[in-house]
Amino acid sequence: MKILGGVTAATLVALALLAPAASATDFCVPNLSACPGGSGIAKADLEEAMGTDATDGLADTVYLAAGTFTETGAYEPASGFKNPGSIEPQGSDPLTVVGIGAASVVTSSGSGNIYLMALGNGGARDVLLRDLTLQVPAGFPDGEGAALQLYDDDKIDNVAIVSLNPGSDGIVAVGSGNEVRSSVLRGEGSGLIGDGVNTFSGGEVTVEDTLIVGASWPLITSGVGSELTARRVSEVGTRTYGAVVTAGTMRIENSIFTIDDGIGLYASAAVDDAMLEADHVTIVNEGSAYPALEGKKFSATAGDVDIVVTNSILRGFSSGYKMESSFGPGIGLVHLTARYSNLPSNGLDAGGTADFGMGNIDADPLFNADLSLPPTSPSVDAGDPAPGGLASDFLGAPRPNDGDGEGLAVRDQGAFEYQRPAPPSGGGTGGGTGGGGNAVDRAAPQTTIRKGPGSKLAQGKAKFTFRSSEAGSIFVCKLDKRKAKPCRSPKTYTGLKPGRHLFKVWATDKAGNEDPTPAKKRIRVPA
Repeated sequence: MKILGGVTAATLVALALLAPAASATDFCVPNLSACPGGSGIAKADLEEAMGTDATDGLADTVYLAAGTFTETGAYEPASGFKNPGSIEPQGSDPLTVVGIGAASVVTSSGSGNIYLMALGNGGARDVLLRDLTLQVPAGFPDGEGAALQLYDDDKIDNVAIVSLNPGSDGIVAVGSGNEVRSSVLRGEGSGLIGDGVNTFSGGEVTVEDTLIVGASWPLITSGVGSELTARRVSEVGTRTYGAVVTAGTMRIENSIFTIDDGIGLYASAAVDDAMLEADHVTIVNEGSAYPALEGKKFSATAGDVDIVVTNSILRGFSSGYKMESSFGPGIGLVHLTARYSNLPSNGLDAGGTADFGMGNIDADPLFNADLSLPPTSPSVDAGDPAPGGLASDFLGAPRPNDGDGEGLAVRDQGAFEYQRPAPPSGGGTGGGTGGGGNAVDRAAPQTTIRKGPGSKLAQGKAKFTFRSSEAGSIFVCKLDKRKAKPCRSPKTYTGLKPGRHLFKVWATDKAGNEDPTPAKKRIRVPA
């Protein structure tokens, strides 16, 4: 065995095995009591804790105790962008900053900085902020500054962004892979939120399960190649536009906006193509002076404007849309497409176009107080009947659901999917007893179409015969979207227009049990 300076190689291996393995570092702000088990490195300054040991290849965690942590500029990093009023974590190692909830508040004494916390300044760390509050001070320049800059794979989870300033922005996202989840953005006192979440310069951000209160522009995409995806986002008391795209792409799903008096969805091609897609959104305007949707083209050198709305409800607006371009045909596109939605179809085409195609209605949705749909709403089962699409709603309930009980699951319009209560479980006759000992019928009848026309029929006439599995049943018939009415077998329809039609019939027995799965037959009248 080879001897190295009196120590065998085997001994060196054994010593190496006994040495503690390198591990991530825990920083405790402002003292050891902030860390789980009281074990870690105490740091009085948050910015210093976020930048210490930041390039050793190990992930770090900063634990914040309860209290208010004010960036005063007492510590400034040795390199990188330096602003005594802004927290700019240095380094390259992954970093998590976690508080204990709303009691962990991060703010600043600065008066001229851009961001309260700038995750991309001076470093390239993947940062996760969790369970804390970022408070924009009143001392920031009025209407300027922002709480947070996200920069490449940065994430926040359960973070409250509170503005004490009349108009500071919430979040600015640049780079890709950024996420905002389960968070709230709001003003406090005389403070207001300007832009809620803004992505530009090719930035990318996903916003989910987040509440934005009283913002001017809650969601905005404003840079070439930028993308914003919003899922289950709630806006309350929006002051101007529910969502804005001036360049890039925004997609909104299963979200609810209430607007004080402004435009629901707005897209304008200022420098490049602007695409705004909304699927299963509910937008309600408390005023009435503005259109639900607006698209504009400001420059002959800008790109196209495209707004696509499906399965959505937009109510309380003065009109459905305004599509405007002053540069004439062939110079860019300003276009609206609406499908299977509930919104006014009137509007202004001023160099743009609006396509109100299949499935649109304009009817009071009869909202519940929370903007969900009652079973009597015309928006129940009025969405796109094609398979596919979003599989759940704003609350995570399944889509589509047979909301009208006609035996065919069709998605609803808007953010909520009405969940029809399941029928009582059938146990057959004798499944229970009444007070007198008589058997109680809990079994639903089964409805069968015995005879009907073929899949194609001439002269627009169709005759159906049907029966129930229980004698003495009564029947209800429905053709297409006509109102369901009591009927008898046989049932004959005349004067049917060319095209496809759907006939449904269901029985109710003497005990009042209704067949939950109507019998149905599709037919086609040739042109």
